[in-house]
This record gives sequence, C-alpha cells and structure tokens, in this order.
Amino acid sequence: SNTGVINSTDQKNGDKNLISTEQDVNDKSNAPGSNNSNQEAGLVEENRYSSEEEAVNAIEDYYQIEQTNLDLGHGIKGFIEGAAGHHYISWNEGKWLIEINFPTDPVYAINNYENAESLAKAIVTYLEDHFLPPPDQRGKIQINGFREHPETIIQWQKGNKVYVINQKTANPLEALQIAVEQFLNE
Repeated sequence: SNTGVINSTDQKNGDKNLISTEQDVNDKSNAPGSNNSNQEAGLVEENRYSSEEEAVNAIEDYYQIEQTNLDLGHGIKGFIEGAAGHHYISWNEGKWLIEINFPTDPVYAINNYENAESLAKAIVTYLEDHFLPPPDQRGKIQINGFREHPETIIQWQKGNKVYVINQKTANPLEALQIAVEQFLNE
C-alpha cells in the first residue's frame, strides 16, 4: 500500500521533508498487522511563509515557563494547574513548549495514563531517548487527553517553514514518533 510515498495531493511538498516513513518504523511500536496508516508520508504538512519572522509567529501562544511546581523526571520541571474538569501541564524542552490538557476524571481520559502527570512523565521519558527535530526558534506540542476528542498537534519552525503533524490519536507517543522519524530522515 505504500507505493507512491509522495502523492500528487502533496503540492508544494516535493522535497525530502515529506518522505518520513518508509524505514522500519514499525518494529518498536506497531505489532504486525496493526494499523500503520499513521505512518504514511502525508502526515507531515509543510507550510511556507514569506519570511522567517512570519513562520515563527505562525506558532502562536508560545512561551517559556517561568515558574514550575512539578518534577517530571530527567531534570525537567513543569507547571501544573487545574480548572473545572481539566488538568493542564506545560513545560519546555530546548526550544519546544509542550502542553497537555487532560481530564481530572479518568473516566473521560484516553487509556494507558491515569492522569495528566503520568502522561507528562511518559512523554519526558520518551524524549530522553527519541529526539524531536530541533526548531530554529519555536516548536510546540499540544496534547488533548480527552477520550472523546483526543488530539496531538506538533509544530516546529525552520527558516520560513513550519512543519505540522496533527493526529487525532489516543496515543500521543504515536504522534511524537512521526516527528522523531521525520528528524531521523532529515
């Protein structure tokens, strides 16, 4: 099924940035016969802007965490706060900002994580051994851990381009893996 890695619908993306997945990405996360459609090449969208400044500003609501109140392990500290029915955790790793929105009630949460903190720690641990593409100035990951509408959005800026991965997945590490694979193949 993976014949044309770059298909004609990927206009403006004729370069190597889209070829992100043919190499054996399956051995670590996908059992044989599982659904590999998330490994298809069209997953990384490339947006070009007229200037680097415009590309940087396209990644909105980016900030450095000033105060922290949560130890996520591996020397990473984050900030956790609650609002009706939600826990929000945010932290920085290098030029990346990572934000999690997770239900306080596990009934509404994606599987495998008992709370926002356990998901945050799983991500920090994963990123110890798997490297995201280094943004020039800004990278941002937003994770929604609500079972009804799970989503992971990953954006990073390089020059006048912003790369975007948007996965409606209940497993955020799957979306992170796409970014990691992208970096390996750069």
